[in-house]
Amino acid sequence: MSLYDFDGATVIITGASGGFGSELTKQLIRRFNCRVIGIGRTKEKMEALAESLGKRKIFFKYYTFDVTDKNSWQRLKATFEKKGERPDMLINNAGIMPPFRKFEDESSDTAKQVMATNFMAAVYSCEALLPLLLQSYRGAIVNISSSAAFSPIAGTAIYSASKGALKNFTQALIEELDGRMFVSLVCPGVSETGLFRDMDLNKDDLETMSGFGTDKADMAKAIIEGLMLRKKLILAGKDSKLMTAISNAAPAHANSLYTKVMKGAHLHIFGEL
Repeated sequence: MSLYDFDGATVIITGASGGFGSELTKQLIRRFNCRVIGIGRTKEKMEALAESLGKRKIFFKYYTFDVTDKNSWQRLKATFEKKGERPDMLINNAGIMPPFRKFEDESSDTAKQVMATNFMAAVYSCEALLPLLLQSYRGAIVNISSSAAFSPIAGTAIYSASKGALKNFTQALIEELDGRMFVSLVCPGVSETGLFRDMDLNKDDLETMSGFGTDKADMAKAIIEGLMLRKKLILAGKDSKLMTAISNAAPAHANSLYTKVMKGAHLHIFGEL
């Protein structure tokens, strides 16, 4: 099996300005001279990322729009076609996670927002860019889901559902596009990223979570190494590998076990779960 050729590739990354997105951007540019096209909502954050690249910022370009807007993806496609450009890889990384709480304390409006960002945005981007990606000899789609797609836990009903939808969507694409395009599903575990920006994390929470989480730079490196090997499923992070193994081995008991572990950790973000 040949390695995926990252050298000089044009890679589109959603949610590029923070978390895994910024780390993937930096590593792909610094290691492989990739041309990264970042997608995000905030110009200031994109500019800050560009400046952090130093002289290599010439390899970075960005567009600011809401990934949940279907028309914006169609306009991006039209821009590529007008300029005669062709992306090689699409990495759907953008995601949001509402605070941990019981579903009975949540609303359907939250579900719509989370599903739009974590699932429908990937559907829109794939719909728009798949024809262009198929024109590249190294065309690829990478959807970053979560370990929660395999191991949903109490307090994340909506988030886990959105990541489960993305997982199933991606696994179907892997089969449909087999032989024509490399498609990969990435399921990372806990890491200190912007995903937790809406969480009320205190010092004790951060210390506890860091104990079983993985540094975002290490996570990005693991993702890239998995993509180089053309892995269809990448479980990034020690907790992701462990929880997925437990869920596969004991699906009837895994979720109860996770709930007991969370309660035993006494993390205040889990509130009244």
